[in-house]
Amino acid sequence: MRAKNIGKNSFFSIFSQILIILAGFFSQRIINVRLGTELVGLNGVVSNVIAVFSVTELGLSTAIVFHLYRALAEGREEKIASLMNLYRKAYLVVAGVIALLGASFLPFVHFFMKENGLELSFIRLVYGLWLLKTILGYLLSYKRSIVIADQKEYVASLTTMIINVFHYLSIIVVVLAWNNYVWALALSIAFEALANLALMAYVDKTYPYLKTYRKKPVEKGVFSSVFSDVKNLFVTRIAQKLLTCTDNLITSSFIGLSIVGFYSNYCLITQSLINVLQALSNALQPTIGNLMVEEDQKRDEELLRVFTFVFFFLAAIVICGVAGMSSLFVGDVWLGKDFVLPPETVFLCSVNCMLYVLVLPIGAFVSVSGLFQFEKKVAMAAAIVNLVVSLALVGTLGINGVLLGTLVAYVILFVGKTLGFYGIRLKKASWGYLLQMGCYVSLAVLEALLCMILTEKICGSFSFLRFVLAIVVCGLVPCICNFLLFFKSRAFTEALAFLKKYRARSQKSN
Repeated sequence: MRAKNIGKNSFFSIFSQILIILAGFFSQRIINVRLGTELVGLNGVVSNVIAVFSVTELGLSTAIVFHLYRALAEGREEKIASLMNLYRKAYLVVAGVIALLGASFLPFVHFFMKENGLELSFIRLVYGLWLLKTILGYLLSYKRSIVIADQKEYVASLTTMIINVFHYLSIIVVVLAWNNYVWALALSIAFEALANLALMAYVDKTYPYLKTYRKKPVEKGVFSSVFSDVKNLFVTRIAQKLLTCTDNLITSSFIGLSIVGFYSNYCLITQSLINVLQALSNALQPTIGNLMVEEDQKRDEELLRVFTFVFFFLAAIVICGVAGMSSLFVGDVWLGKDFVLPPETVFLCSVNCMLYVLVLPIGAFVSVSGLFQFEKKVAMAAAIVNLVVSLALVGTLGINGVLLGTLVAYVILFVGKTLGFYGIRLKKASWGYLLQMGCYVSLAVLEALLCMILTEKICGSFSFLRFVLAIVVCGLVPCICNFLLFFKSRAFTEALAFLKKYRARSQKSN
């Protein structure tokens, strides 16, 4: 049954991601073409502002889901219900705090939007609708945690897919028919509420004891444990928000809303790639945790190097694809050449995307090792450096300065997590691994530059044929180069052996 659920979870996660990505590209094209790039930038800024307020969630979801795993495995219905009761009450408070903070910020939201032609009343209305969407999400979606903890993530994935697809369809239909973004956003909020209510009904039917023990309080020992986990996660969540949400805010405040709109189009491309690889990392994390139970430090390091090599191979394809193809996709296929960013900005976007992917393996190993205390310090250091460097460079380099701040932050994240894992878990120096990663990054950057040059030489003007040829080039260059360089290496051999072994286990369990 467990193997069956893993298969369902993987299928629905991948399928929903693909459908959401396709719908997202269509809807963003409609907004860019029919309503203008400034509205895309407005959405980016508003969502980032509200995401900062959402830090009041404190990591409660992660902490409570962690405790639900054991309770569900042991079949302790009263404990499960008490945890969900705590979850419900906590999210009521979170929704109230976000509502209060969001309403208080309403008169000042336009201060983050330099040089825009949007009316102040429209900006505030869109902000208010996004705030309502977020508040309703906290009030109505908390029950999805139990289906995730119970290895029924396919149910949550299906709900998420329905919510996002209807959100994008609302935008496409309403904007095409009436050029009215406000009504499209309001309609998507209604669909999201209905989908979450349907999920709540499913949970109530599947887990009837949640109603039976609706007033059951959580045990003091469990509450203390959850509170302790929340304290460790809180700083990390703040740092993550500062790292991921400040780029658009700084760019909008110092440069203008239009450039945020152009940048958001490229972010949709990079974030789509990241979401797929993040899902792969999340799927592999339980396997990593199971393999590390034996406390074999030598085997742990071998596993890290295997997973790092696999993600390096993927990251090389990602950086080559973003560097060599994203502007062609934006200019030739998706939006038009007026929406293309300068090559140096695109290159920095591709490097940042690659670095994010390369952080995933070491990040997974740090998480399963329980190094939360160390991780939060690294995360906060990276967030602070990102903010300082971005603010220092945005005046002279514009958006490239902001992207350089993000680049430095990702390097700090990677180096910091590596030092922590090697020093605390493996109890040895990490210079060998860091040197290997330096070689990987340098090689991927060179391959990306080669792809940019080759795609530029394929055709002198924008055309669909140029984009198709670029797909071939950006796929073949990293694959051929890395295969020729590494096919006899130990990392390549171990990666193949692990994949074959994992596949055999999966087939046997089915």
